[in-house]
Amino acid sequence: MEDLSLAALKSLILANQMLTTGIISLLVSAVVIWKHWEQVSYFLIRVWHSFPLIGTVARLSRKPSSVDSDGWINHEVTLANVYYREFKKYMKGPEAYNASLDYLAKAGEAGRSPRPAWVLFLVVGLVLIEAMGFAYVLAGWMNMDASTNDRHLLTAGTAILLAVASAIFAEAAGHTVHHNTLIARARHWWQGEEPSKRSRTLKANKAINLEDSFSDSNSPDYEQLLARVKDVNSNVSRKFLWLVICGAFVACMAVGAFVVRSATLDSIETEMVNSMKAEASVQADSGSGSPFDLPEESQAINDEAEDATIEDKMAAIRQASLTTYIMLSLIYIAIQGISIWLASKYHFAGTHSHTAWRLTHEYATAEEMMDAMDQQRTAIASHADDKLRRLQTLLSSRDHTNSGVLSALEGENSAHRNFLGYVEYKAGKVSQKAAAQPAPAAQQAPEAAPVAPVAPVAQVEAPAATLAPPAQVEPQVEAPAAPAVAAAPAPGAEPVAAIKASDFHDVTGLPEESLAAASRALNVSEAQLRDIREQQQALKALGLFPAKKEEVLS
Repeated sequence: MEDLSLAALKSLILANQMLTTGIISLLVSAVVIWKHWEQVSYFLIRVWHSFPLIGTVARLSRKPSSVDSDGWINHEVTLANVYYREFKKYMKGPEAYNASLDYLAKAGEAGRSPRPAWVLFLVVGLVLIEAMGFAYVLAGWMNMDASTNDRHLLTAGTAILLAVASAIFAEAAGHTVHHNTLIARARHWWQGEEPSKRSRTLKANKAINLEDSFSDSNSPDYEQLLARVKDVNSNVSRKFLWLVICGAFVACMAVGAFVVRSATLDSIETEMVNSMKAEASVQADSGSGSPFDLPEESQAINDEAEDATIEDKMAAIRQASLTTYIMLSLIYIAIQGISIWLASKYHFAGTHSHTAWRLTHEYATAEEMMDAMDQQRTAIASHADDKLRRLQTLLSSRDHTNSGVLSALEGENSAHRNFLGYVEYKAGKVSQKAAAQPAPAAQQAPEAAPVAPVAPVAQVEAPAATLAPPAQVEPQVEAPAAPAVAAAPAPGAEPVAAIKASDFHDVTGLPEESLAAASRALNVSEAQLRDIREQQQALKALGLFPAKKEEVLS
């Protein structure tokens, strides 16, 4: 195998069938794992938890245990919290579905979709075609002192490297094209608005989270768009860095490939001309001394005719070769153009657009989404309960010096500590943290006289002797006569009390745009009301809300 050709490549593949099969299988597996990474990672977490001796459950069972004020063992909380992170992904209601649709519409990406599998395979095929083209160009100019096999490996590695670099630059340029399109659209909308209604300069607002998509419905459309596009610069201008880099790289590769092919053609022409002249000279020498030899003048004319024939033949070969080389360079440019177009078409420039697309396009309706998420929550709760029971069984089989742990491991006490119980326990912890945040002074005492700025209660750490017992949050807290008096609530402000989500008004159907008005009407902070709504939605999904259901069952 002295030269690089399709036949040589086929022979190399056939001679290394096991290696070729392994590489292809590895690439296909990598693509599948990448496309389904969330499911694969969750499966690996479950396997690792169940692994003997060194798994999470086995290691936690050997560590010292303790019990908190609610009767939960610290290792149970650690283990359940891993599944709770997965569980929270599926604690979404119909408002999340509607917020995702609204987010995509305001981001200008309602009709877009991520890259499908066939586009991925097409891009991979284009990269392989480019690699083969580069290999043909570089084959004759690699290290001439190396062996044939080393030259082939060096040529293949360099060609693949250049092809991958071309694909990466095309991907980045495509993303930049889509980003610039959205920036140009926002600037066009801003310029089209009446000067009296728009700001003097166009600037990007604070990024909007997916669940808060309805909060800026009254803002201009260009502000809504810019609040969702990521990587917006301070001037809200288009970016050209990756476009320039990609264009320069493609131009250098196309011109360089043409130059190398032309140099190769010159070398081939020299060899062909010398071969033709040597063949003509041999024929002339073999016929010397014959009575039919031409006179010297006639022989000179004959030699000139042969030289002209050789020159005409080489000129035709050169013209055809140069035309072919130009077409090959244009094909490479076209491949890069297709790659850039595909990258711009199947890309989300919004910060949360891909998440919003998954939530809205995997399910036809909000009801279908709720049913699917209910099944996912049930499966995760089942997996978590299995690991919790294994952990409790291993802990029960070991000796403990902590009487609280021994009491917690008794059958009656451990029966209620399942995963759904942990979800309710977690909601109660979050509720207590939210209750520690006071309502704004303007809402607590709207008619009070101006007072000094009040520091948040959560940031003031009073001495332990001056606080109420930690197990219960008192409805009224008297400020001690220490320097913390400056942090006392303003006169006329209502005391901050812990609010249990299950005992609060049903706000599960409260839309985001009505949250501020409802918080003023119910005399709670907007952040606290949003947290209560999320807790009630989680409890409702578990069948634990409204509280009347529990009373009937009891």
